[in-house]
Amino acid sequence: MSNVKYPIVVFHNVTGASRCSEFVKIASGMGYKTLIITNAQGSAAQKGLPTAQRLALQNGLNFMTLGNITDVKELFQPDMILLVVPPPYGSENLTSETLKELEGKRWIVVFGGNDPGLSKKDLELGDKVLQVPAGDLGSIGMLTLGLALLTGKFRFGKE
Repeated sequence: MSNVKYPIVVFHNVTGASRCSEFVKIASGMGYKTLIITNAQGSAAQKGLPTAQRLALQNGLNFMTLGNITDVKELFQPDMILLVVPPPYGSENLTSETLKELEGKRWIVVFGGNDPGLSKKDLELGDKVLQVPAGDLGSIGMLTLGLALLTGKFRFGKE
């Protein structure tokens, strides 16, 4: 998979059709180039994925769907998997220090595509479980703020 550009952004457990296209718009708008939706169900699988794939193709992105986070881990064998969750479920806050740890690494970041986010079983698949220190913003809010912070262009005032 030589055309894969790290970091890879994963949106897991998506059920709403519009969330698929919102994911692609937000992630590509932040500059991410390889996007994966895992465990799409219901209208997300039937209507959301084709729309998201069309958007991704129009924007020159790598886009795919896989069954679960384990598939992503096995196929891409990253150096690190980050899971981003709402407080108080993370073991630490997502900060600029996190970005320093990621330099030079092939990493994947996973966000929950449905409220309340990632399951306890999902959390066991990551190397770090981080929280965005802003309260529960819902899946799209968490995705937006988390990806913005991970670009390194945005920071919280007091870290």
